[in-house]
Amino acid sequence: MIPMAVALRRVGFDVRVVTQLNLHRDIPTLADQLWGRVERARDEVRLATGTVPDAHFVTHSMGGIVVRSMLNRHEITGPNRVVMLAPPNQGSRIAAHWYDNVLRFPWGGFDPLHKLLPGERGQCATAGDPDAEFGVIAGVQPGKRDDGKVFVEEARWSHARDFLVVPFGHTFIMARPRVIEQTATFLREGRFEAPEHGERLHHVEDGRHSIAP
Repeated sequence: MIPMAVALRRVGFDVRVVTQLNLHRDIPTLADQLWGRVERARDEVRLATGTVPDAHFVTHSMGGIVVRSMLNRHEITGPNRVVMLAPPNQGSRIAAHWYDNVLRFPWGGFDPLHKLLPGERGQCATAGDPDAEFGVIAGVQPGKRDDGKVFVEEARWSHARDFLVVPFGHTFIMARPRVIEQTATFLREGRFEAPEHGERLHHVEDGRHSIAP
């Protein structure tokens, strides 16, 4: 997330990069821990400036689910805008494949993956629909309907204000210049930028077109 943080600082945002270890904890626990860190960061700004800052979030993968849960469980004052990059909002079939077939041990499946299982088996689809402005950017690999870890339809979320599909893989989607530009636009305006005239598009069967870099 460092390239994203540097770019957002350049356009005027006060950015804090937060890393969480996700092993053997459920989503609500991670959400509560994150809330504590967010409030401490806001207190630092309040003490330095005398004002309480709005809190916006840029998330990657399961981080988006943690922020969903956090905003559903805790009130964070001010308008909150969230850009979710490659989030498994409905869980991940690829995670389920690894959990059920690859990382099966005599004592059970690989525990950290259980949070990402689709439907009622996991904790993504039930993370809540908090009162915030969400924009979702999903990735898709050439000739496929997924980014290597999350399918486009798994990233979709009816509560999101805007949704975009880009032709990038899961792991480094946040470092792509076009994704960074779209993220900054949503944080400022609450929507993604429409494709410019003549910009090359890639067709995705289940929804909007993806924007080329």
